[in-house]
Amino acid sequence: MEEKILRRAMINSIIEGSGASVFLIMIQGFVFTKVAIEFGVNEFLLGFLMGIQLLSQVFQIFVPRIINRVGKRKPIVIIFSFLTRSLWLLLVIFPIFGLITKQLFISVVALSFIFGAFSGNAWTSWMRDLIPEKKMGTFFGTRNFINTAVSLTFILIFSRILEHNPNMKGVQIVVLIGSIVSLLSIFFLWKQHEPPLKDMETGNLFKFIISNKNNVRLLIFGGFWNFANLFASAFFSFHQIQNLHMSFSLLGILSMSFNLVMIGCAFFWGKIADKIGHKNVLRIGVVLASILATVWFFMTPQTVSVLMWVDISLGGIAWSAINLSIFTLPLIVGGSSAGILYGYFAAVNGIFGFIGSLFGGTAANYLSNVNFSFFSLEMNGLQFIFLSTGIMRFLSLFLLNRVEVKGHVRLKQAFGRQFAGFNRRRGSSDLFEPIPLFSYMNSMLLDSRATDIKDQREVL
Repeated sequence: MEEKILRRAMINSIIEGSGASVFLIMIQGFVFTKVAIEFGVNEFLLGFLMGIQLLSQVFQIFVPRIINRVGKRKPIVIIFSFLTRSLWLLLVIFPIFGLITKQLFISVVALSFIFGAFSGNAWTSWMRDLIPEKKMGTFFGTRNFINTAVSLTFILIFSRILEHNPNMKGVQIVVLIGSIVSLLSIFFLWKQHEPPLKDMETGNLFKFIISNKNNVRLLIFGGFWNFANLFASAFFSFHQIQNLHMSFSLLGILSMSFNLVMIGCAFFWGKIADKIGHKNVLRIGVVLASILATVWFFMTPQTVSVLMWVDISLGGIAWSAINLSIFTLPLIVGGSSAGILYGYFAAVNGIFGFIGSLFGGTAANYLSNVNFSFFSLEMNGLQFIFLSTGIMRFLSLFLLNRVEVKGHVRLKQAFGRQFAGFNRRRGSSDLFEPIPLFSYMNSMLLDSRATDIKDQREVL
């Protein structure tokens, strides 16, 4: 591929990603929660919808067959991206005629998530073949940095709109802006170069994946991890709005601060991952995320002014590490079959995440009405859900440790080398033994998607 064509394609991808990041703001965090509340969604349905967002990933396992039949990724990505983003305009139009129902909201969101799964998987395949391995780290680091900067701007805009219009009118304005900006960015997808499609595996792909025990270990870890996260993920913002009574301006500031920490950590974790391995980075992130969920157990009106900043700093560090490594781990483990393994990894994550959301939503439906005192702290039953998810996140480490990764160096050994100041294998003064990551990442994509639950797809 000519350097000029590649450079133009990378620029188009960065611009399109900026539009997609605006859309992502609407489908996660406090903005999504506010929209859901205005359409009459309760705690159980909120958890259900977060589960649908992950369950939709099951459809990714069908995408390789569709790509093989069509022969191209671009039309698949463009069509499904348009459907995903344009559906949200119904949430602007229908309320004008007095149609404000939770059934409407659930239908729109569920279909949008399903279409997003199709576009996301095809986009991953497209980018894996487009970006040279040696430029992946730099390109996606730059892309994520710019996308996050754009997200910060629109988080501020959306929070101010909702602060001054804390009703359906404010929700309509936010959804209209987010939908239009994200739809306009599809033009740059159309302009983006698509390289020839490489050969893909055919036959019984499920049997092909489970024939490898290490693949099965990875799927088990991913399923349990997403069960643990979706058990509580829908209720962090809900707790802030309903129980802690935070203003939307404050929520916007907190979200912006979180993203700034993510930006500051993104390049750091990328460099560290190349030194000590992506599995070790993921382990560190999981430990921090486990502690963070436990902190939320003590998040009350009396403690929120202090603990919310603990949440921002610790959460930004933790999820920056997790978002980088949870995406790359199946690609590294899968080797030349990474695309297929990633599809099944996403599908298993979706199924167990959905189950977790149903359990969490059921529990929240009862616990949210429970209020009690704990050492003078005004507690709500939802906080037991946060504690439970923290315990489950920690337990997932035992499953992660069973996943074998080529070139993996034990975390204690890696840091031991740092403090010892030597590398026994080469006898050099390097602080860490480099992991030969790119030497076996054939046709694999390095991305550090900022997610909330997620992880997880850049193009929806």
